[in-house]
Amino acid sequence: MSTFRSSNVGSPSSRDYVPSIVFADMDGTFLTTSKDVLPQSYEALDLLAVRHVPFVPCTGRPVSAVPSAVLRHPATTYVVGSNGSVVYDMTQHQNVLVVGMDKERILALYERVRGLRATFDVFADGEVYAERARYEAMGSYGIDAPSLEVLRRVRKPVDLTVPQLVQRARAVEKITCFWCNESDRHAIQKAIEEVGGFYSAHGHPKNFELQRQGTNKGSALMWLCEHLGLRASDAVAFGDELNDVPMLEAAGDGVAMGNAVPEVLAAANHVAPTNDEAGVARYLMSLSW
Repeated sequence: MSTFRSSNVGSPSSRDYVPSIVFADMDGTFLTTSKDVLPQSYEALDLLAVRHVPFVPCTGRPVSAVPSAVLRHPATTYVVGSNGSVVYDMTQHQNVLVVGMDKERILALYERVRGLRATFDVFADGEVYAERARYEAMGSYGIDAPSLEVLRRVRKPVDLTVPQLVQRARAVEKITCFWCNESDRHAIQKAIEEVGGFYSAHGHPKNFELQRQGTNKGSALMWLCEHLGLRASDAVAFGDELNDVPMLEAAGDGVAMGNAVPEVLAAANHVAPTNDEAGVARYLMSLSW
């Protein structure tokens, strides 16, 4: 694995060709720890737009929760949401791919974990729903303040049960379980294994993110590249957490952030500076444009 650090921007370790498409995780990768977009990152988007290289936010968030300035930028033509369960076309303003989960498996899992101190957030039809009591309890789970603010803003607390939400949904794209303590985590992990049929990873140290088995950011990258007539080997992808590993492995150039977890660092071809150092932008600006 080659190493690219902020101290050697423009060095011979930089890539000697330009990617045809760029995929980037949001939280912990393109966004700072405080969930902001740095000026250098906007400059990199400007460069991609001029070069007609698509920029694809590839996130565990629903599409609507990607920062609006990123969504509106001319470089952003597609968005991968819900960890790969959704691909949204920004020019047509519609989903071009939705991979729904098996509702019976979701309900079987819910029955096993409903008594735990954990959320059971339902990503369905472009929204994120949470039982009101679980939504109100999130603040006591030890979730960091910037993440908690986003979670509360994105989720809609409702006076419906998870079974009611699931049955009403056209398609359930993803389930997240933010847990309170280690005993809850172990119980959720056991339930996931008992029910089976899920792709399970996490984009935050205190959650489980579940999609249909075989669906992840890597599968979405492969699908979109094929949809656009591009080669995945000509894509560059950036990430920092476990749910980014399939994306980095699918891309021709998988780039871990300097703040990435060990599993992401092990899967990467290169390492960029951290998210708080505008690592995505600095890596992209170092290429041979």
